[in-house]
Amino acid sequence: MADLDSLHHALDVVVVREHEALIWHGLPKKGENVEPQRVPARDAHRNHRHVRTGQAHHMHHLDGDDPVFFDAIAREVTDAERILVIGHGHGRSNVSHGFVAHARTHHRKIAERVIGEMRANLPALEDHQLIDLARHWYAGYVKST
Repeated sequence: MADLDSLHHALDVVVVREHEALIWHGLPKKGENVEPQRVPARDAHRNHRHVRTGQAHHMHHLDGDDPVFFDAIAREVTDAERILVIGHGHGRSNVSHGFVAHARTHHRKIAERVIGEMRANLPALEDHQLIDLARHWYAGYVKST
């Protein structure tokens, strides 16, 4: 079993939100305060369509598949050894699923390095809490390999 601290550099954490992606190149060690790289989406309200209020609350007004945004994220993780993708929501409202699907089709080498996807309540979490979740997930991954 490998030691998590010795493998922290091997994991890029990618948090994909509809308005931006946060990328940590290497999992920060406990107590380290590392600012993520930010990759903005072109427009968080891209391809807006007229919908009823109830649909808008469930994000039916957004087109979560933005290949330009996904390509920009992919460029930033080209050198990653392992990638953990974190998103929010279910189905098409989870933009991170769209990124992974896009990577499988257009960036196969990057898709092969995605070792996990997880869902989290992104609006309720601060950056350090996202890293704590990733660290906990990665510890289980390292232990099982």
